[in-house]
Amino acid sequence: MSNYDHQYAEENLFGDPYPEFVSFMASWEPKGKVLDVGCGQGRDSLFLAAQGYSVTGIDASQVGVEQMLELASRQALTIKGIVADFFNYDFTETYDVIVLDSILHFGKEGIEGELGLLENLCNVLNTEGIICLFVHKSKAKEKKLKAFFAEHFPDWQALKDTYIDYTYFEKTSGFKSDFQYHMYISQKVEA
Repeated sequence: MSNYDHQYAEENLFGDPYPEFVSFMASWEPKGKVLDVGCGQGRDSLFLAAQGYSVTGIDASQVGVEQMLELASRQALTIKGIVADFFNYDFTETYDVIVLDSILHFGKEGIEGELGLLENLCNVLNTEGIICLFVHKSKAKEKKLKAFFAEHFPDWQALKDTYIDYTYFEKTSGFKSDFQYHMYISQKVEA
């Protein structure tokens, strides 16, 4: 059972996709295969499927993936859902777009696993494909993220490197928090 199963059972926990992401992806071509890592209840997956992308969402929460698939069915969208620990999942397909929304934290604990996941995902990205990352605004986290790409994929092109505002609100508890994310989108370019 995922830590989020209980929370997802109570409400739509994370709301709508970020407007900046919506704007970027609505005009991105081609509308190829997407992997949404840590898809949760599917806010990004549902939006991307509605835009014409072929979407696979993976998350450890059975409840979240089931909710995403139910919403996709009601909206006549096709999304493939996988319930698995994405840190240990064997990604065998390749993708044109990979989304990691609030998955990487670059803290001291677990950083090797996060960097390993990021490297695995970059290796299943098709040429000219993009990887879309959203991490909490932090100079230390941004430095680690950029250092990773500089070391492992120096030829890739940063298409977006900006901050976006986000308000997190839990309806059941009334908890609200405003903060910023660093939106970083990099394109795989062959040298």
